[in-house]
Amino acid sequence: MLLLATFSFMVALSMSEPVNFCREAKDCQTCASSYTHVLGFREHCRWCVESKLCVGPLSCPLGKPVVQRDSFRCPAKASVAKGKRYTDELGRSLYAFILSLRDENVTACLLNVRPDVSHIRTFTVECDTSGNTCSSMVAVSEEAKSIYLVFRDTASRQQLITEMVNGLGAQLGAWEKFEGDAGVVSYFHTAFYKTFVDSGMKDHALSLVKKYPGFRVWMTGYSLGGSLASMTAVYLAKKKLVDSDSLRLLTFGEPRTGNVAFAKEVEENVPFRYRVVKRNDFVTSIPRSVDPAASLITATAFERQPLFYRFLVHYNNSMKKGDKFK
Repeated sequence: MLLLATFSFMVALSMSEPVNFCREAKDCQTCASSYTHVLGFREHCRWCVESKLCVGPLSCPLGKPVVQRDSFRCPAKASVAKGKRYTDELGRSLYAFILSLRDENVTACLLNVRPDVSHIRTFTVECDTSGNTCSSMVAVSEEAKSIYLVFRDTASRQQLITEMVNGLGAQLGAWEKFEGDAGVVSYFHTAFYKTFVDSGMKDHALSLVKKYPGFRVWMTGYSLGGSLASMTAVYLAKKKLVDSDSLRLLTFGEPRTGNVAFAKEVEENVPFRYRVVKRNDFVTSIPRSVDPAASLITATAFERQPLFYRFLVHYNNSMKKGDKFK
């Protein structure tokens, strides 16, 4: 194991480029893959995200976002093209599906705000060993040419505590293997297979994909549901069950679902993706990264850290109707 970690670290170093001074790098991608020598020791350059400067060790303001070693963590801008950008109207339209899953009469609740939906089927299963449940929905709008795969949020405090306990293991690098090289929190792994695969939801969704060729396939969810939605998107893409260009991922209050490899799988396989976060949402901060700046750990250890995929939509408010986002 030690030999493997050392080898991985050396590979990461070999992909870096030497510079005389870190300030020579003018963008995040170049800076993150550059290094200089200090007193004979190799030191990675750091990109200070807020000041947009490439500097040496201990030069970025303490507590501010820093990128080093891996350009994947560099800020990236989402498309602003019509049909590819996030809008408040789009977010609220999808959130209506999530809210309806909490109602006793899902169909009546949803049709009250989305009368264009012509097909609704719900699924509720026990998704852990403690008897907690997960609920989901498959819906179709022929008018919008869309199929919707929707996942409910955490149902109880007990369920949230169980998720958090599993998240602690992830913080220390204990991940359940998912698609490709991706690792996810063990609770989400179990909940995904019980909710999406074993419940019959996957088969029903794919029958609709076959029935409505060319329709977009939307995946959305809140909190726990956001994690299940992002896993569903990766699963469908990696299994080649749905073309990546047809996938649309938009989550609300999603925690850090997986490790660095999972975040990369999302970005490589789901071009249209947004994480919507509102102010003071605790769930979106867990599980925490041990060393988010990757300043003290090896490249291999960094890959085991929890990490979000890009793109973030941030409401620095309560996300009431008319509130602004960026």
